[in-house]
Formats: sequence, structure tokens, C-alpha cells
Amino acid sequence: AAMPRIIKLEDASLGYSDTLVREHFDWSVERGAHWAITGPNGCGKTTLMRTILGLIPLRGGRLVRYDRTGQETSRLEMSYLPQINQLDRHFPISVEEVIDSGLPAELRGRGARREAVEQLAAEAGLSSLLAQPIGQLSGGQLQRTLLARALASQPELLILDEPLSFLDRKYREQFDELLYRLVPSETTLLLVTHDLQGEASDQWQVLALGQF
Repeated sequence: AAMPRIIKLEDASLGYSDTLVREHFDWSVERGAHWAITGPNGCGKTTLMRTILGLIPLRGGRLVRYDRTGQETSRLEMSYLPQINQLDRHFPISVEEVIDSGLPAELRGRGARREAVEQLAAEAGLSSLLAQPIGQLSGGQLQRTLLARALASQPELLILDEPLSFLDRKYREQFDELLYRLVPSETTLLLVTHDLQGEASDQWQVLALGQF
């Protein structure tokens, strides 16, 4: 049986009030699928992700989100892993605070939140770094911190924006393994990337956005 859909774009126009980046765009994503979105700069990868996240409005057409039962919904638990080069590394915030900021607001009580943070940190190999300011982390440690934060809300859809661009090759290989270890199998993954590593490509469906 086919997996139910989680999002669908129909005849979509994507972009900003003064410029459209893509028109007549159709795409359907099944729940639990792993999609890599590739293409050159300026082809609309980031615009597509920002539209799905609801950060910028659709300029035309339809964007439908579906809940676990396949019904249309306006509420879809989504999470976003930003590019690490877009972060202010000098911001005085600790690993623990970063992960905690991803937890749902409904999770109340310092004990419950601390327990959730500690579990996420342990899974991501960050237990000894909880008090560390993010400015003192390596690129790989910061990436794991952001992944733990993104998973803290138990998202149905996780968007990863060029997670490998600024990391060395050894860590890139570990990151794939980390994703499969940390991300529940029912979570839908959208990975924005310049280049999909050859060995990883069999685990991803590819949406190649050409020049527009």
C-alpha cells in the first residue's frame, strides 16, 4: 500500500512579491519519505523550503498539508535545521539552552524539560557538552546540537538546509549515520543539498531543481 501523503503542491507559484522563483510547480511527498532537493544556487531550493514551513506565502496554486490520517490540516509539526554558517557563534547560549529551545511549550516543569534535554543530548553524543557555549563547539558538535534541537519537538517533517556544506568529509559520512540513528523512521526528511554524496544517494529520492 502506498504511504499517505504529508504535503502536496499543485500548480504552485513560489517566490516573493516582486519576483517569482518557480511557477506551475507540482510535487507530492509521502509520509516517511526521504527527499534530497538539489540544484544550483538561485533555483528556488530555499524558497521552496521556506514556503513549506509557512515562512513565506504561496504566490499561487495550492499547498496542502495532511495529518497522519490523511486529512487536510493546517497544523503539521515541522522542524528546521538551519545552515550552521548562518548562526551567530558568539551568541552566549549553551548546548542545553539550544536543545531546550526546541522542546514544545506544552512540556512544563524544569525537571521534565531537563530530562528531555538530557535524553536528546545523550542520543546525539552531547552529554558532556550541555554547559558548553556554542562558540566553543566544533562544526560537527554544533551540527549535532542543532539536530537535537530540531528533533526535540518530535516533528513529522524535518527540513535540513545544506547540513553538510561546511563540514569536513569525515564528519559528512558520520552525519548520515547520525540521521538514521536519531531520526525516527516515520519522520519525513527534506534535505537541501548542493551535491548528494554517491554512497547516500540510494537512500534518497531526488528532486532536481534546474535553473528557472
